[in-house]
Amino acid sequence: MPRLKAAIEIDAPREHVFALAGDMAKRPEWTTFVKEVTLTEGDGKSAGTKDRIVAQIGPRPNKWEGEVTEYKPGEVFARKFSGYFVGDERISLTAAGNGTRVEWRVNYTPPFGIIGKLGALILMARVYQNELEGSLDNLKAALEV
Repeated sequence: MPRLKAAIEIDAPREHVFALAGDMAKRPEWTTFVKEVTLTEGDGKSAGTKDRIVAQIGPRPNKWEGEVTEYKPGEVFARKFSGYFVGDERISLTAAGNGTRVEWRVNYTPPFGIIGKLGALILMARVYQNELEGSLDNLKAALEV
């Protein structure tokens, strides 16, 4: 299971960063790969909230189902997901001077069994890593106005 991690410092208070980073409905505004989000159950601001997303990592879009597993405003947003990829993600926010350090961890199992695992080792993990880093750059740009 590939384990990815990306981090960035943003010159904005944690509450402002979390208002965007911790809101699944706003993911298409700053992520490079989430194209559409639909909340299917819950309020979007608590553990147990379920969602359906259309994401594109690689050549074509895919559907994923997700469930928020941890939600602490200003601190942590975590969810598990399944579909094209199966895994979990965690976005953690900590104080960094007058700003916020955002760390995004993703653990996932690629599709297609052993072929998918080889593909992840050769290419897909790097592509996904680039998507995480680009998304955090977008988050920073959106918040440092």
